[in-house]
Formats: sequence, structure tokens, C-alpha cells
Amino acid sequence: MKRILLVIVLLAIAADGFAQADSVRLWNKWCSRKDTLLLFAAGNNVIGVYSPTLKPTDIKLKSLDASLRIGNPEVKGDTSFVMAMPYPKKGKRMRLAVMYRKTGRMIKTVEFESDNVPPPVARLGNITRSDAQRKDILSQITLKAFFPNSLYSYPYSIRQYTFKVSHANGSATINVNGFFLTKEVQQQIKDAPAGTVILFTNIKATCPECATRNLEDIRIRIK
Repeated sequence: MKRILLVIVLLAIAADGFAQADSVRLWNKWCSRKDTLLLFAAGNNVIGVYSPTLKPTDIKLKSLDASLRIGNPEVKGDTSFVMAMPYPKKGKRMRLAVMYRKTGRMIKTVEFESDNVPPPVARLGNITRSDAQRKDILSQITLKAFFPNSLYSYPYSIRQYTFKVSHANGSATINVNGFFLTKEVQQQIKDAPAGTVILFTNIKATCPECATRNLEDIRIRIK
């Protein structure tokens, strides 16, 4: 009878452990897919850890590989966040252990993959081609910064740009602070003949924790 009770207790403990592990969710805050364990080399990475059954202060994170370094956790509400710095080499693993802080018992181990961050690119709204209808250009509101063919989603924003246009009827150079398509810029687009190439140059983008970056020019021909 005692053996049966012992088995039942052990099974209950094991079941509770599995339930705790399944309930712990980890993700990279700056990855656009929250179901993908992906860290970006030479990019900002913040790992979020959430559990509906555990308090953030009950959880301790530990890197299991030298290719992954983590900072001190910061608790915000019901979630713990930690800076992550990947230094992966080919064939190297980047494992992170989730542990009970009081006992040191391991709850869960996850393994991250690594990806490179391409240079940010500027785009006028949702226009991706080098030519566009005038009405489609004028329907755009802002210039945006994004990372082509990447899941990286760190919040870069356009800080300033210079709009240039030149055609038979005249030319203009307009310096703009911010990312909006101003009324002055819109008017120049309205007045430009079809076939005119408009240029957004001197584009500068910034983010909360990084230096300002210069982005490549945008050239669009008005159809």
C-alpha cells in the first residue's frame, strides 16, 4: 500500500512538473513571429518569459552555452524580460534553462536559432515597386523603415528625409523632419508630369537604443 501511495505521489509530482514546463512561454520580443525561438546576431534581442502558474520572481534563467549570454532580468507586470546576446558559431547550440529560483530545479530548456539582420530599408508606405500610379503615391502617409526578408522587428522609424523632384515645369528640394508625407511634398507630386521620377534622399532612421542610420534613397517614377 505504501509503495502504491509513493508511486501516486511521484506521478503527481512528475505531472505537475510537466504542466509547469508546458505553461512556460518564451519568445523574442523583437521577432515578428512569437512562436519562433530566434535570436538575431548584431541586433537587439529581448527574451520574454511568461507563465500563468508562476510569478516572474519565481523564475530564474540560465544560459547553458557560451554562445548565448543574457543580462539581468527585468520584471514588467506578469512577465520577465532579459537581454540576450547571441554569439553562435556553426554547429553551436544556444540553450536557455528556465529554473525555480528557490530550489534551482530545472523547469524547461529551450534552444534558440540564430539569424543575421539585414540593413534596414526605407519604403514609402506600402509601395514596393520602382513605379506607381500618382493616386497610389498620394494615398501613402509615411515613410517606413523595415528589414527585408527578415523576422526582425526592432522599431526603427524615419527621423528625417529630403524630397527632390525635377521636370520640365520646374524642380524642388524639400527637407522634412519626421516621416510624414507633408502637404508641400504632396503638392509637388500632384504637379509633376507623368513619367517624373521623385526622389527621397538623405533618409535617416533611428530607434530607442541605437545610433541614427542613413538609409538608401527611394526612387519612384510616377505612372
